[in-house]
Amino acid sequence: MRLSNGEVLLRWPLDLHVVTQGWYYNDGSLHQAIDLRTQIDNMYIRPVYAAEDGTVDQTQDWDGHTRTSMQSYGNMVRIRHAPYKRQTLQTRYAHLSSYCVKCGQQVKEGELIGYSGVTGNVYGAHLHFEVILNGKRTNPLVWLDSDFTTASGQVFTYRAGEHAVQLPEQAASGAHAAQNGTGKLQVITIGPVSQGDADAIYLLCKERGLTDAGLYKSEWAED
Repeated sequence: MRLSNGEVLLRWPLDLHVVTQGWYYNDGSLHQAIDLRTQIDNMYIRPVYAAEDGTVDQTQDWDGHTRTSMQSYGNMVRIRHAPYKRQTLQTRYAHLSSYCVKCGQQVKEGELIGYSGVTGNVYGAHLHFEVILNGKRTNPLVWLDSDFTTASGQVFTYRAGEHAVQLPEQAASGAHAAQNGTGKLQVITIGPVSQGDADAIYLLCKERGLTDAGLYKSEWAED
């Protein structure tokens, strides 16, 4: 879904919103995706839906035994969506039992594209979901709403500097408060930090509209 402020809010690809692995694995290593629970009791095949309008640009059939390289995804569908800030935006749905779309097919947000399964390099039934921006995998949880639970308290959401969807009403209320001096504002001091961290903080503040509102300030630390 494209919001009025230009942000993207993706639909959850399953009706069940239980995150079993986040952007980082529970041991802290990088996952670069999220895993969503599909199994309840003996049922693990669930409908999988397109996260946003787009065009199917890749499908894959698992060969039934290879668990490395692209075959690790098992049966898989990838959808290319409208650009986000002039960058290519794609979503990937992996470990499917089957899919019901083909390359070049246009799909609508919420349209059935397949069914969850246990294909590829997988231990236990789940849906592996990726959001890819300009060829780089990004944290799916920052493109989705917060209506989810976690199977473990160790599941990470996102970290400073990562893109997070800002709803129009949030942007409007923040800008109104800044322009009119209303509402309570926090003063947050961070640092001293390295140049790389400073750049990341600046980009985050710019995404949130703080620089345009005159609410971001930085200065060099004294030696």
